[in-house]
Amino acid sequence: SPASRAIDIGCGHGRHALALAERGAEVIGVDSAAALLNRARHLAMELRTPVRWIRGDMRHLPCRSECANAAILMDAFGFFDTEEEHETVLHEAARVLTTGGRLVMKVVNGGPIFQAFRETEREERDGVVISVASTLATDPPRMTQRISVSGTRGHGEYERRQRLYGADDLSAALERAGFAIVGVFAGPDGAPFEPPTSP
Repeated sequence: SPASRAIDIGCGHGRHALALAERGAEVIGVDSAAALLNRARHLAMELRTPVRWIRGDMRHLPCRSECANAAILMDAFGFFDTEEEHETVLHEAARVLTTGGRLVMKVVNGGPIFQAFRETEREERDGVVISVASTLATDPPRMTQRISVSGTRGHGEYERRQRLYGADDLSAALERAGFAIVGVFAGPDGAPFEPPTSP
């Protein structure tokens, strides 16, 4: 509602933050990447949608305690090196929420990744070749991907490390941070979550 304040933690280029703002909420988008925040500002100007963009670290949110009614963490959780850092993110989300506030998270389901794991993948699209070499660790479950992108605009490589959570592990981490689990779903439509198959 127009009286609600929501924080998009790890907002990227602002897709979810802008959607919430267009529905009347007061929205703060927080991300550590200046380039993504610049893109978000540009999109907000194009759409004439007010969002407050803040560059900051989700492990130390630049927001006062109990300042928001809701927070979202969409495909932005689990990318730090240690379990302590992931737990800190959840504690920070709890800190900025008012009593009764809600956190909505979208996180990949680790189970199907382990079941259908492939060490290498290659895709070519519009003259751009993307190659991915992946490794898995089990304690804690983590996937490391070395990604190579080649095309007419040059070549680049980067590494992505992602903690792979099952619903039980993630629920336990949220409860340690002070949250009560309201629901676990397979998607935004509220479809039932199936641990072996839901993405």
